[in-house]
Amino acid sequence: KNQVEQSPQSLIILEGKNCTLQCNYTVSPFNNLRWYKQDTGKGPISLTIMTFSENTKLNGRYTATLDADTKQSSLHITATQLSDSASYICVVSALCSPGT
Repeated sequence: KNQVEQSPQSLIILEGKNCTLQCNYTVSPFNNLRWYKQDTGKGPISLTIMTFSENTKLNGRYTATLDADTKQSSLHITATQLSDSASYICVVSALCSPGT
């Protein structure tokens, strides 16, 4: 059964501090993992796309890691700002095999 779980569900942090969000998944066969940021009342913005062979990706103050063996990803935000207050979404895509 393909599942994606994020933690923590919500987080309150002081401005200027660092924080880390976690994503665990059971999706197989794995294609890619994406982290999105969604501000209230707006559409999601892609922060990063990671494939099986990538362990770390940087995007400004955002660092995403992926461990395809343990099926875990994290999104680390450095020196948080008020503008970081948003929903963060982890999306995992499965690789479609022929005939499915």
